[in-house]
Amino acid sequence: MGKRGRDRSPNVTIFNQDPEFFEIFLPNRISHQLRIPPDFIKHLDQKIPEKIVLKDVSGRVWHVDVNREKTGVFLKNGWNRFVKEKSLQLGQFMVFRYKRRSSSFTVRLFGKNACMDEDQDSRKPLINSVKDEQESDLESTPMPKTKTKYCRKSPNFA
Repeated sequence: MGKRGRDRSPNVTIFNQDPEFFEIFLPNRISHQLRIPPDFIKHLDQKIPEKIVLKDVSGRVWHVDVNREKTGVFLKNGWNRFVKEKSLQLGQFMVFRYKRRSSSFTVRLFGKNACMDEDQDSRKPLINSVKDEQESDLESTPMPKTKTKYCRKSPNFA
């Protein structure tokens, strides 16, 4: 009987090929813009798009401007709307997976309890634009939200 893992083909890919980075939401630091980690920029194939799309796991979409500055590359106009509509709170953990073909990020949110926390409000539009963000600043009517928490329990833990 061989040792565990020996029979595995050397060409088997265990991890998804799409690059990812994470960020912890700190309102006083990233509520108006998000800096893309400098080491992550290499995954943009040296071509930094002017706009990028953020998608959540329920299929909602936000269009966000990308600005290159002396201090880094930032998600700016449109980011604030994403923060507001996702009701991000201090300490939430965000994982950004970059899709090269579509110049988009799929964003997964995790609560302080380490479980995936996804906004399931289906009354919101599926596509939001940067122009909409400027118009919505004039009218902000809070909408009730329902949240669903995804956390798998291991049979080994009570």
